[in-house]
Amino acid sequence: MAGTERRDVGGRGRDAVRVRPRNRKQLILEAAAARFLRQGYAGTAMTDIAADLGVTSTSLYRHFPGKRALLGAVLTAAMDVVSAAADEARPDGFDAILRALAAQALRHRGHPALWQREARRLGDEGRLESGRRLLALRDVVRDALCAERGIAPADAAFLAECALSLLGSVSYHQVTPPGGTLERQLYALAERAARTVLPSRARQMTVVPGPRDVALDRFARREQLILVATRLFGERGYAAVGIEEVAAAAGIAGPSVYHHFTGKAELLAEIIERAGQWIRLYTTRALLEGSTPEESLRLLLRSYAEFALDHGDLIAVSVTEVIHLPATEAAKYRAVQRDGILGWAGLLREADPALGADAARVTVQAVIMMVNDAVRIRGTQDPRGKAALVDDLVSVGVRVLLPEAAGLP
Repeated sequence: MAGTERRDVGGRGRDAVRVRPRNRKQLILEAAAARFLRQGYAGTAMTDIAADLGVTSTSLYRHFPGKRALLGAVLTAAMDVVSAAADEARPDGFDAILRALAAQALRHRGHPALWQREARRLGDEGRLESGRRLLALRDVVRDALCAERGIAPADAAFLAECALSLLGSVSYHQVTPPGGTLERQLYALAERAARTVLPSRARQMTVVPGPRDVALDRFARREQLILVATRLFGERGYAAVGIEEVAAAAGIAGPSVYHHFTGKAELLAEIIERAGQWIRLYTTRALLEGSTPEESLRLLLRSYAEFALDHGDLIAVSVTEVIHLPATEAAKYRAVQRDGILGWAGLLREADPALGADAARVTVQAVIMMVNDAVRIRGTQDPRGKAALVDDLVSVGVRVLLPEAAGLP
């Protein structure tokens, strides 16, 4: 049995009894996190986690009343450790906080992705509590940045969010540059972001409505279904939405969906395929229009930020719901994603030939996830509007991708 030992009672092997490990609860949390990441919350049963530990599910219920409570404990435990590290480093200033968080990003690799994908399973109160913890961590970084740079709290909050996103980006890939350099690279990326000088924020922009605000009757029935399914899957997750709900949101009877799609799985595959088409479109456009690698990277970054803000639900689904695709469809989309990232990384290495292939991929993935997180956190509700948010994201992204072009050491 994993994590247990045998002890003889009265010196007789036949009387050996099992001794429960003192860290059983921690072992459960680690096994649950691995399962939830690999299979998703909906695809994981308590018996799966118990089997990984070599125990019965009854042993799990001694510690956690159910799967939702276990998920909450997994997410809370990781956030508590990370927050404690930031608090411990706080007296030593901003730089010490960033270094501590870079180390924790690797020790808890996977947890930010798990939180983004599954936190909605915790119910309203659980999700709000998780959100409060994340905001508290953001505020620790914000306050330290304000003290160091003397910038406005609103600017510091935005830059703190960018820095935390860059650190958490390692949750979404398994690239690990050789030589143990990943922690140092994460720190460097976050440090560049935090020291960005943002464009003027004095202007006020009109908030541009996202796709969900467009009247559905302007689209054909199939497009209606894709649009509302993207919104519902993005808001609540694929597993929590029934095909009847999609039909009702589109204003049609449930069975009518099957005139257009064989089921919910095909509908999800179509949505993910749309995301892939956009990736190919903006990548090709930037490569054709940019006259230098640096210019192409700037075009890629701005095109992606604009696309993400216009299609926030599509971004959310492509980040969190691919796990529900059939294996062949998931592999096809991941190949498109990988090709897009390699296109960015190739340009980055042309601009900086000294940069290794793995380091370039880590940098590109970090910037993409920074944009994705900004869309999720701020979206079209940012009071400065879409144009100002795009400008800020491009400013931070350029500094992270091209520090020499931005005049950095």
